[in-house]
Amino acid sequence: MIARLRVLAPLLLAALAVPALMAQQGGVNKSLFVAVLDETGHPVRQFTADDILIREDGQDRAVVEVKPASQPLAVAVLIDTAQGTRVTDAYGTPDEYVRDLRVSATSFAEQLLTLSPDAQVSLMEFGQAAITIVPYTSDLANFKDGVTKIVSRPGVASVLLEALAQANKDLAAMKTGRRAIVTLNLEPSDEQSRENGNAIKESFRKSSAQLWSVSVQRGGLKNSKRDLVLNDFAKLSGGQRDFVVGISAVPDILKAYAGALAMEDEVVYKRPETAKAAQSIQVGTRQGLKVHASGFPPQ
Repeated sequence: MIARLRVLAPLLLAALAVPALMAQQGGVNKSLFVAVLDETGHPVRQFTADDILIREDGQDRAVVEVKPASQPLAVAVLIDTAQGTRVTDAYGTPDEYVRDLRVSATSFAEQLLTLSPDAQVSLMEFGQAAITIVPYTSDLANFKDGVTKIVSRPGVASVLLEALAQANKDLAAMKTGRRAIVTLNLEPSDEQSRENGNAIKESFRKSSAQLWSVSVQRGGLKNSKRDLVLNDFAKLSGGQRDFVVGISAVPDILKAYAGALAMEDEVVYKRPETAKAAQSIQVGTRQGLKVHASGFPPQ
């Protein structure tokens, strides 16, 4: 999505010439949840309808309103518990590895629920199997209790793609329209999921969830398919993909993810009543800002 913004940004001034009365004409209002960040990565609060351009299937849409998102946020946190030689070779002892995973997951939930107390967050591991450790909750103590159940799984491969499919399925059943998935995986790793890219893409379309993913990488990638899925769907869903060498950097990255998600805006735009269900959406803004918005239009 960021790459698209660079293309759309120069077109914003022309779009602003669209008469304001377009927003008053007949049509159907649709909402899109976006995170707007400045050049330093911090959320931008003074963001208006004049700052944004929306296109569905190549057609400009009139932006009616931009306002702070009021719907509660639901976030699935997916943690890599698959333990192999990479743990002792690159990440310390199993105890240190587990401690870092627990600190990272806790940091995200603390930041999210501090900024957005009505948010709901779940915890899932994906070592050998995608298993929900903590169902959706707004109770930080409950989440922290579940974090203590994170353990390493010796000699198993990860099933991150399976976990993404399951997380999207769970999120699609949530009543709120604000949804996200946050993943933490370690490389190199073996991936044994059987889910294909098209199936995962469809699961993101149904959930409208953003994918925010951080990978701790020591050594080469063992599974390019998984890497492509994370790259592609982080961009397509309006999230972010980050790589770090040291796992100690992960808590701060996850806190930044939580801050961006908690400070989202709701963009209301108008779609003609006769328009077919859109297949793609592009969101652009003025230069100097970044918008994280799904490439899957609301249906």
